[in-house]
Amino acid sequence: MPIIEVDGLVKRFGEVEAVRGVSFEVREGEIFGFLGPNGAGKSTTIKILATLLLPTAGTARLAGFDVVRQPNQVRRAIGMVFQDPSLDDRLTAEQ
Repeated sequence: MPIIEVDGLVKRFGEVEAVRGVSFEVREGEIFGFLGPNGAGKSTTIKILATLLLPTAGTARLAGFDVVRQPNQVRRAIGMVFQDPSLDDRLTAEQ
């Protein structure tokens, strides 16, 4: 069973189609690179997989859970590390 299944994923923001019919599978233990030029829809796709955005069309499943119908189970099954730190640079460890 694939750990990530994406089929015909679409995300529109008004007239802009940020993700256009993306489909792929990643099996457990595989190393997978999600590459493309700026504006290709990579970040939007990841946000959908992380349940931060709803898709306009298509389906996505992580660990067997549907990102739209079972977002809480998806969130329990994944971990995310953001590219940029979200804490204020001026805070000390104690704060």
